[in-house]
Amino acid sequence: MSPELKKLMEENVESVEEFKRHHLKKVEELDKDVAELDEDSKQLFERVEMLEAKASNPTLVGGGANREQHEHKKLFTDWVRKPRGAEENRKLSEFESHAKSLSIGTPADSGYSVPEILLREVERFERKFSPVRDLVNVVQVASGDVRFLLDMGGASSGWVAEASSRTATNTPTLREIVPTFGELYAYPQTTEWLLDDAMFPIDTWLAESVAEAFAVAEGTAVISGSGSSQPTGMTHTAPVSTADDAGPRAAAAYQYVLGQDNSPAAVDADSLIDLLYTVNSRYRSNGTFVMNSATAGAIRKLKDGITGAYVWQPGLSQGQPDRLLGYPVAIWEQMADVAGGALPVAFGDFRRAYTLCDRTPLRITVDPYTSVGYTKYYVRRRVGGIVANNDAVKFLKLL
Repeated sequence: MSPELKKLMEENVESVEEFKRHHLKKVEELDKDVAELDEDSKQLFERVEMLEAKASNPTLVGGGANREQHEHKKLFTDWVRKPRGAEENRKLSEFESHAKSLSIGTPADSGYSVPEILLREVERFERKFSPVRDLVNVVQVASGDVRFLLDMGGASSGWVAEASSRTATNTPTLREIVPTFGELYAYPQTTEWLLDDAMFPIDTWLAESVAEAFAVAEGTAVISGSGSSQPTGMTHTAPVSTADDAGPRAAAAYQYVLGQDNSPAAVDADSLIDLLYTVNSRYRSNGTFVMNSATAGAIRKLKDGITGAYVWQPGLSQGQPDRLLGYPVAIWEQMADVAGGALPVAFGDFRRAYTLCDRTPLRITVDPYTSVGYTKYYVRRRVGGIVANNDAVKFLKLL
């Protein structure tokens, strides 16, 4: 083969290789563009689906925050149904990482935060199962190391003429109160078959299950909590007979009024009247009687000794609470039963008497692994509580 022909063949081979390299690079770039286009199309399709869902639901048409809340709830419930689904986890994580306006967390914080719209459902059910959060003072705190200063009164004033000198008056007495905190949790579970059923209202079931468990636990803690990894209850420090102005009383000790009935373990009308008027008028104006259902049933039967009329009058209109001696009654099932030495009835301004603190938002971790065929939901929040003003409520103590 002549040198000229050999050189020409080598040049042709090099040209072919260069052509192949050039077009292979173009193919790789084209493949990359196609992949990016597929991802964009997928995200666009998901966005269209979400917009169609919002258009079909008038409740989602409104302010941006409202749409965000409903979108958060949808992604959250999708994840609750399929906690092992990679796509469900991805969507919820991406939403929470970008929705800066919502007080939410990430899986790295040991679970997702419950959406605000679902949280309101939990709170609504809590109030259905227990009056605690409607009665006491509930505050949001940013730290477990929180302290409150309570004004116990003692300030004084005086009268002077226009040009007379003014002298200093007494300053109010302040008491520091420190709530004790613990983690309140519920652990409901359901079958995977129910989760696969699209008609099963997973959000309502979860909200109701959690709320009922929380309501019972909080009701018990506010009345008798030990203060160890939980709120300090109203009767943890035993109520005493010392009146408000009769001498020193422990900061967490309420006053009790001793029942007058000669027979043990009985509630009589006179004792209820004594309880009512032992509470100072500044607290009585916002007063409420609390008791459990069994005690309420017994008091329902009390009658006026003169006319024979029941002392407990039913509410005059639907939705209004029944009134005992002119004041509303709340059924608090964790109150003590009627028994000798028990404290079955309390009366006063509970909002001023007790403070309940929410430390963290409601959080949830889903466990679809430890029980075959079941999915468990570990829901929790940090809650604290402490006696605030121990003059504002009185307890009835039976003989």
